[in-house]
Amino acid sequence: MISRKAIIESENQNDRMIFLNNLKEGISVPGVVKNLTDYGAFIDLGGIDGLLHITDISWKRVKHPSEIVKVGDKIQVKVLKFDKDKSRVSLGLKQLGDDPWDGILKKYSAGSKTVGKVTNITDYGCFVEIEEGIEGLVHISEIDWTKRNTHPSKIVNIGKEIEVMILDIDEKRRRISLGLKQCQPNPWKIFSETHEKNDRVEGKIKSITDFGIFIELYGGIDGLVHSCDVSWNKPYEEESVKYKRGDVVSAVVLQVDFERERISLGIKQLSEDPFQAYSKRYKKGDIVFGRIYSVEGKEIIISLEENIFGKMVLSEVFPEYHKVGSRISAKYIGIDRKKRIIILSNCERLNLSEKNRKSSECHESTERNKFPNIMIEAFKAAKNE
Repeated sequence: MISRKAIIESENQNDRMIFLNNLKEGISVPGVVKNLTDYGAFIDLGGIDGLLHITDISWKRVKHPSEIVKVGDKIQVKVLKFDKDKSRVSLGLKQLGDDPWDGILKKYSAGSKTVGKVTNITDYGCFVEIEEGIEGLVHISEIDWTKRNTHPSKIVNIGKEIEVMILDIDEKRRRISLGLKQCQPNPWKIFSETHEKNDRVEGKIKSITDFGIFIELYGGIDGLVHSCDVSWNKPYEEESVKYKRGDVVSAVVLQVDFERERISLGIKQLSEDPFQAYSKRYKKGDIVFGRIYSVEGKEIIISLEENIFGKMVLSEVFPEYHKVGSRISAKYIGIDRKKRIIILSNCERLNLSEKNRKSSECHESTERNKFPNIMIEAFKAAKNE
């Protein structure tokens, strides 16, 4: 006598074989959600279970299958792969609908703007769904013009609708690059359009580094005063200690490159270059005065004014005369702009030679004048006799 249980098992086995024989890749079949995991959902197809992988649940980003389905749901799925020998079935839910990426380049183009919803926030940016199944990444560098080191969560929230610009579409890799800051006025461009070279600006010191001082300007953008543009004569290490973060300072615009988001500023340019000012006061051949600053071999460095130095090379140096601190005159013959030094010649030696020449001429004239006087005296003596 055959038990009812055996009959039912036999019938189920027959149904399973019929189902497997009719199961083909590409067909749509009904099923019931049996179990959920982090990587997908198992679907009971009636005698055999199939795996609906998380990447095949929806065209949009899915963190967990429970966002779309739950245990006990009756759903229609598509057979993606079927291994009859191993009785393994791969299923898809999103494949039952149209692929939103089809014709993506006809719907969107680089430079166009659209509205989307923030779906995810990471350390490197945020994802925005611009339509069902299509998400793009707004990289952290494209979120704000000035807040580069701010976490995206400080600027946008999940679920918030924002306007973004399409920056790039990679249809093959199914990736879209979006920009949030491009939908806002570019403060770098505005600055470049409203300021010219040598314009004076004012701002608050944001930070002081080994290579310069950053100043926050209008619109939240930063300008850099390079270390070489802080003082005309004093070293940066000495000058930088005079400034502190938060100080409001003035500066001169030296260069603006809004495409590279760089503004070069100068503090020393607020006043005239003392070296240039000195060189303008004198012309070639003028006599200048100063004090000997140092003597190295036949080269003498002369301090002409505060932080203004001249160089003179002598054919011979007299230690008793060329002493450090001694006052000296020299002839101005040129400048070395690169080394910022005045080129001088030995004026005093030239003057000495000139004095000797005049003294010699005077002596010769005196001697010449003596001869007529002697002759006159001789004639007088002869007459008296």
